Amino acid sequence: MQMRNIRVNGKRTSMKLMPVEWESLEEICAREHMTMSELVSKIEAERQDCDNLTGCVRVYALCYFRKAASLSEPMPRHRAPEARAPEAIAYAAE
Repeated sequence: MQMRNIRVNGKRTSMKLMPVEWESLEEICAREHMTMSELVSKIEAERQDCDNLTGCVRVYALCYFRKAASLSEPMPRHRAPEARAPEAIAYAAE
């Protein structure tokens, strides 16, 4: 987990997220041409049934990429199911 300070609606606050979550937010900011402060301020303004800003940010990122995924081609399968390691197949059978 990484803690960062962010300005939300002009006020400084801190959020603790996993590195991949920070990277996701940075990607959203790049795609939407926003700063991190602008994005989190937007999320803050739109949240309704959530008291926890960090949780709202996580859900926002998840929903953002789910929507993006639904608009694009399905991801290719990296391996066919039968190509799994023998120990994985044996473990699944138990």
